[in-house]
Amino acid sequence: MSIIEMHILKDSHYFANSPPILNTTRTSPVRQSTSGGFTLSQDGEHQLLSDAQDGDELAFAELQARLEPGIRRFVRRLVGAVPDAEDDIMQDVFIALYKNIERIEPAAKLRPYVYRIARNRCYDELRKMGRYESFSLDDEPATHWVSYNYTISDDPAPDEAVHWIMLYMEVQDAINKLPEMQRQTLILYSEEHLSYAEIADVMHTTIGTVKSRLYHARRALPQLLRPATRDILANEFDI
Repeated sequence: MSIIEMHILKDSHYFANSPPILNTTRTSPVRQSTSGGFTLSQDGEHQLLSDAQDGDELAFAELQARLEPGIRRFVRRLVGAVPDAEDDIMQDVFIALYKNIERIEPAAKLRPYVYRIARNRCYDELRKMGRYESFSLDDEPATHWVSYNYTISDDPAPDEAVHWIMLYMEVQDAINKLPEMQRQTLILYSEEHLSYAEIADVMHTTIGTVKSRLYHARRALPQLLRPATRDILANEFDI
């Protein structure tokens, strides 16, 4: 076992920040993709990939550090907060990346490759837990908004932190009620900043299908929220 594989196996703590309520404003440097959507500026990431392919283990460690937060967030969204399963999947993802890193060409395929590995491992884990069959994989738009009971006033002052926490929880609950393929597409696009082409690669589908799923998800999501929440998000985030 190499130094890198030992590092991956021993590192059981991967940290990932929760996404904002709706990531409609992006503070990281972005570029418009010719295939739709936005992608993070990845020149440095691609250089790290090249160095890692040449055997630079420090470059691989830095590449792993850059990829970990988004991958862990994506894994958590698919399998839920199951610490052991989450850590096992993360280890498998980066061991697979290390073993197959020389095959990633061109560099733009890096993120689709890693997210695809993570997605497949999530499905394996869901099958083991007996949860995969319960997924709604169709693309029919959802039509009923969630019943979400606040423990505080429905209209607290906007400067109250608890207000935004409750909004965040309601939106996440609504996203989780979307048909699974729409949910994954929305997460990859809005939270992980993948382009249409990258999402198509991850999900083994076409760009047209990605656009269609994203369209239906965006149409369905507001209907899954309370009217008051829709108004707040529209005013605060211009959605």
